[in-house]
Order: sequence, then C-alpha cells, then structure tokens
Amino acid sequence: MQRKKIIYSICFIGLIIIALSCNNRGKKDAISSDLVHIPVSAEGENSDLAMPKFEFERTDHDFGTLIQGEKVSFTYKFKNSGTSDLIISTVVPGCGCTVAQFTKTPVKKGEGGFITINLDTENKKGPLRKKVAVQANTYPAETNLWFSATVELP
Repeated sequence: MQRKKIIYSICFIGLIIIALSCNNRGKKDAISSDLVHIPVSAEGENSDLAMPKFEFERTDHDFGTLIQGEKVSFTYKFKNSGTSDLIISTVVPGCGCTVAQFTKTPVKKGEGGFITINLDTENKKGPLRKKVAVQANTYPAETNLWFSATVELP
C-alpha cells in the first residue's frame, strides 16, 4: 500500500512538472493565437471575413547547373493582396541543405515581404527538386515554394 502511494506521488509530481514546462513565457517568437484566425467552416466554406493573401512573383525557381559545394540563394518576393495583416509563423525547408530567412513582422495590406532560401550543395549530386513550406495566417494555411538545380561534381 505504501509503495502505491509513492508511485502515485511520483506520477503526480511528474504531471505537474510537465504542465508547468509547457508555457510560452519567455519565448520571443511566440505568436498570439489572437492574430491567427482562419475563418473556414467545417464544411470547408470560406467566410467573407478579412483575410490576408499571398501574391508571389513566382513560386518556383531553377538554379540551373551548379558545381558540388557551391552555395547559392534566391529570394521569393510577395505582396499581401488580402485585406488584413499577413503573418508568417514559420518557413520549413524540405531538407537540411536549405536554410530560410523571411519577413518576421506583419505585412500590411498592399505591402511586400520576402522569403530567402540559401542552398548548400555540399555532398549533393544530380538533379534536386525541393519544397519550402510557408505557414501563415492565410487560407490555405500552408503555401509551398519550390526550387530545383542540377549538381555536378567538380
């Protein structure tokens, strides 16, 4: 009986520690959920509420032929053609060979922003086709950008 009490006490303390460690205090990059509102019903119907909207100059880029070890970058430029502030929450490259930088402040209606990808071709060879997933308060919530290259040995 005493053993059960000890086990229950340990489990209870563990749950308290987990609950307390799941807060957002101290996180600079945390975005308030009040800013992200996707007004789509369960049936998939989009309401007429104000929404931000990506308008990219292009969503696909071909780096052409690169020599293995070469480092290149490309900037995807966009405009917010929606009716409210556009907020990018994260940009997820499709592989470890790519790093992304992006506009981290809200992009007002009619204004522009950027997403820059940096590709390192070290240890790559042959044709590459990769995706970069951009997550924002738009509908749909994820927009895919693509890039390609052919990597040749030196």
